[in-house]
Amino acid sequence: MKNLLAGLFLILQCSISLAQKVDSLQTLIQQTKSDTSKTILISLLADELTKSNPQKSIEMAREGLAIANKIVFPKGVFENYFSLAAAFQGQALFDSAIINFHHALSIANSRKDKTGQAEVYSAMGHSFMRKSMMDSARYYLDIGLALAQEISNYRIEAGIYNNYGNVYLEESNYQQALDYFIRAAKLYENPLDDPYGQCLALSNIGNIEYRLGNYKKALYYGKQSMDIAKNKSFSSSVGYAHKLLGRIYRKQGDYDSALWEYKQAQEVYSKLKDIRSEAELLQNIGNIYFDKNQIPDALGSYKQSLKLAKENSNKSLIAYAYSAIGQAYYMLKKYDEALLYLDSASTTAKHLKNAYLLMDTYEAVSATFEEKGDYKKALQVHQQFVQLKDSLTQSENRALMAQTQAHYELPKKEAQITLLQKESELKTLDARRQRAIQIGSAIALVLIIVIGVLLINRYRITNRAKRLAEIEAVRNDIARDLHDDIGSTLSTINIISKLAMHENPSGNNLQLSRIADQSSKTMESMSDIVWSINPINDSFEKVLVKMKVFAAEILEPQNIQFQFSETGLMSGLSLNAKQRKNLFLIFKEAINNAAKYSQTKDISISLKQNGNTLSMSITDTGIGFEVQNASKGNGLVNMNSRASGLGAKFSIKSAKGTGTSVVLEMPIT
Repeated sequence: MKNLLAGLFLILQCSISLAQKVDSLQTLIQQTKSDTSKTILISLLADELTKSNPQKSIEMAREGLAIANKIVFPKGVFENYFSLAAAFQGQALFDSAIINFHHALSIANSRKDKTGQAEVYSAMGHSFMRKSMMDSARYYLDIGLALAQEISNYRIEAGIYNNYGNVYLEESNYQQALDYFIRAAKLYENPLDDPYGQCLALSNIGNIEYRLGNYKKALYYGKQSMDIAKNKSFSSSVGYAHKLLGRIYRKQGDYDSALWEYKQAQEVYSKLKDIRSEAELLQNIGNIYFDKNQIPDALGSYKQSLKLAKENSNKSLIAYAYSAIGQAYYMLKKYDEALLYLDSASTTAKHLKNAYLLMDTYEAVSATFEEKGDYKKALQVHQQFVQLKDSLTQSENRALMAQTQAHYELPKKEAQITLLQKESELKTLDARRQRAIQIGSAIALVLIIVIGVLLINRYRITNRAKRLAEIEAVRNDIARDLHDDIGSTLSTINIISKLAMHENPSGNNLQLSRIADQSSKTMESMSDIVWSINPINDSFEKVLVKMKVFAAEILEPQNIQFQFSETGLMSGLSLNAKQRKNLFLIFKEAINNAAKYSQTKDISISLKQNGNTLSMSITDTGIGFEVQNASKGNGLVNMNSRASGLGAKFSIKSAKGTGTSVVLEMPIT
């Protein structure tokens, strides 16, 4: 929408780096004698600096605005207000962005510039979306869409579809988001024939398929976007496609592939001098190292990210970098360093009003104080964590209740409207009864039957959906209540008992020690129950990850080597809550027994699917034991009982000096 001078520059910008674009614009500004052209070029320079130097971007937009106001050049005023708002938007300062978008809108209104109006409405919708004010976002996007369609500006229309897709993405309404991203993709392909827009739309579609768990489709669209971006030398789109593919591979547990994709993306953004995106990628790389338990490497990436985020003055990325570094130091047992960075994270999160990051930080700080033995501070911070979590949970519940009520009120309102329409038709028929009494009666009877069938069918469908939603909600409520209420209470009891022992070391602490031990054991058992109930853990991949994490936590500190082998496991395998719980607890008991009693240095763990049967075997090379003499132990009795509850075959083979093998064969139909 910029003038001819701006358009000529935009044609060239896809083929040169960010630094070259900035240098070229600065040269043009110095060489241009016309103030009107200079204001447009300054707004373009501000746009280019948004990612690499946002503070400089703001300064340039204000400079262009001052010149445009001085020479009374409304278009220059509009462009620089828009660029200033975009700079604030890039720094997540959405209130400041919205104020300046309003200024730009006033200029567009005075000039009756519908193209400018449509672009501002689209950008304001995006800002309100980022503030999680979805009703306001839809209001502005609706106006912008109507204007774009009125003037047949397909480019703005496609951009609004993308923004709409992001609104539904934020609301986790992935199907609606997918619909809008597909609409954008169609416009970018035809009539716009815009490869750059196609890259963006294909990546967005891939992101939705990833969130829906359709990883093959997600990879397909991500690679399609990558092919177009590489063919057209769209460097920033190549970087985004690498980032998307890295995200998909990480979700699949393929950490090596994810790390390679993230590093490729980082290299692209580094060449483009896109400091914000590079800082974000370094945090992603650190997360992969964290997943792989390579904590020193993760810490290095987090610190690089923090350095770039500070250069970019991006407070949101700075806050997350502080938090990540604190978590890494905690894992390395460097508690003083961890507290230093976590304190910085909490301070920045408060400034940004990021309640979720602040809550996570409180939880990490409480755990760090507990590890240091400062139970009093641990308790204080834990209470802050519980208070904030309760506040957020209440807000989420209110929003969920409103959404659920609206969801179930809609069919009722539709049914009422249908009935009102039919009543009107019946009144019309009644007025004509003298002329066609028999025909009217027949039609009325047919209508009543149809309405009855429709209402009965709608009632059944609505109730079935409601029952499914209620079952899902009950599982979520149980998991959340166990974790939030009982979990927080047990955690508080545990910390208080440790605090009492710490403050009275010479007293009789036997009962307090028992309280601490029992609360810790109960917390661990409750954690397993919460995990098994939570619907998000229905996939077998989640069970497998939890097994591996537990085995590593128990065996690695004792220098016991272990190997996992997985044979024939079908993609998408799902277990119900009872199967997950009993399978994991049998596995847990077997691993604990091997670690405590076998004196082994090597354990083999095998999971195999053969048709409708899942087999698990855990074999050690330890000292073994006489099964008959140990058969009355609680552990073996519990394993047998759990296996029986699954309808599974369970056996233990062992003898002194020959090691032990635990085998479970369970049906999974």
